[in-house]
Amino acid sequence: MTTTDLLADLEADPFIWRHALFPGWLQDAHGQPIGDGPHHRDFWQWVWAIRRGQRSDDYVAVWNRGGAKSASAEMATVALGARQARRYAWYVSATQDSADDHVLAISALLEADTVATFYPDLARRRLGKYGSARGWRGNRLSTDQPFTVDAIGLDKAVRGRRMVEDRPDLIILDDVDDALDGPATTAHKITAITKKILPAGSADLAVIAIQNLVHPDSFFARLVDGRADYLTRRRLSGPVPAVWDLAYRQGPDLRWYITGGTPSWVGFDLDRAQAEMHQIGLTAFLSECQHQVEPPAGGMFDHLDFPALTVEPDQVPELVRAVVWVDPAVSSADGSDCQGIQADAAGTDGRVYRLYSWEGVTTPEEALEQAILTAVDLGADWVGIETDQGGDLWRAGYREAVRHLERERQIPKGAAPPCRDAKAGAGAGPKTHRASLMLADYERGTIRHVRGGSAPLERALRRFPKTKPHDLVDAAYWSWADLRSGGPVGASAHDDQVPAPKGSRSWADDPYAAPRQSRWQQ
Repeated sequence: MTTTDLLADLEADPFIWRHALFPGWLQDAHGQPIGDGPHHRDFWQWVWAIRRGQRSDDYVAVWNRGGAKSASAEMATVALGARQARRYAWYVSATQDSADDHVLAISALLEADTVATFYPDLARRRLGKYGSARGWRGNRLSTDQPFTVDAIGLDKAVRGRRMVEDRPDLIILDDVDDALDGPATTAHKITAITKKILPAGSADLAVIAIQNLVHPDSFFARLVDGRADYLTRRRLSGPVPAVWDLAYRQGPDLRWYITGGTPSWVGFDLDRAQAEMHQIGLTAFLSECQHQVEPPAGGMFDHLDFPALTVEPDQVPELVRAVVWVDPAVSSADGSDCQGIQADAAGTDGRVYRLYSWEGVTTPEEALEQAILTAVDLGADWVGIETDQGGDLWRAGYREAVRHLERERQIPKGAAPPCRDAKAGAGAGPKTHRASLMLADYERGTIRHVRGGSAPLERALRRFPKTKPHDLVDAAYWSWADLRSGGPVGASAHDDQVPAPKGSRSWADDPYAAPRQSRWQQ
């Protein structure tokens, strides 16, 4: 049988074609090809029906994390080039780096020996006049087919971009949404896609839009619930969860276990789903793998069994270090007059122990003093302050609070720890996202409440995010993030007990060189 005859047999079935061309991409642990789910088969039938010069419906695939979304889109891109159904593709993602990564994966597919055997022109890089590779780099692939793939990041401008071909006849939208996207970012992405990306397409444009749901107002969420006035000729696949009819319960170790359900795809079976749930936590699993992006009906933390999470003081192991964080309300303009203070410590068993929680209506000055007194009593390494507004003023306020406590002889001179500060806008995301990161650790059983000190935090967590105030939950996030990562996103360090050299800011270069010993370690 000639190569031409064999190729004709391969192209008769997309499943056979994929596993013949890329045998290592979708295999089980024993090296056997992984079968398709119904949604995969529908997608590949749509791909195989595309013809050059003919406009097709747009394909919107809302599949779970781990459901071979990007792998399917990348192989489909190669397939459409190999079968000469399309000549020029834009692979579009939220960032240029992400788009580049997808194009890099496509280049690996094109460089496979099997592609060189059956599609030699597609495997060869297009050469320039003097024999140099033309456009085979991180953001562009050009082959002798001819076939070109460009990586497009929504964070980069596309207007005025010079292409070898005039208009793309294939556009792939993959990883365009992010869980941290706020309303303005989502609106910007929709504008970029609908006013810059899609209008640039050819008359026979084919669009593949593929991603899981990450928040309820995302680009893809609007396609699912019908709010979107774009891609109106869409063929919607999903939302397809990892597990249909998922059932789960919390075990005696406080971790969550899958007790029932049917996997939507053999490549993401219940064992893999269970491992994923243990890895990322229940809430993240429900969002990333099950498309449940709305918060629980009551509060985000309502499903937790707080009594089971609570330990007696004598059950607390040796502690590595302790920190205190305060979220001081500036005024009633932010919807809350409360101040929140949270003291946590890291145990030698790898858990975070919540030692003391407080919220109440008081002045910012009194809140700082209360945080300092708590830190001195616990022997905490530092006091952290969320400083969304007026960071320098808060640091000056911290210094004044220390001096006042020393003058009043409430703390010994020099006993106050250094201070840290963090801004919620410095890459940490909105309140609900920050809380969801902390919630994942609750669901993994790696956070414990110490009886007698954490009742205010439990009340705050149960009402979050439905009812304000949220200040104590914010303070709890910063404290948890500090212990988990050695410092929360956006944090900076200061030591206000060290006189500042003339012309410099008033903190030490390295306030952590000799951290204070916690009284829990004594």
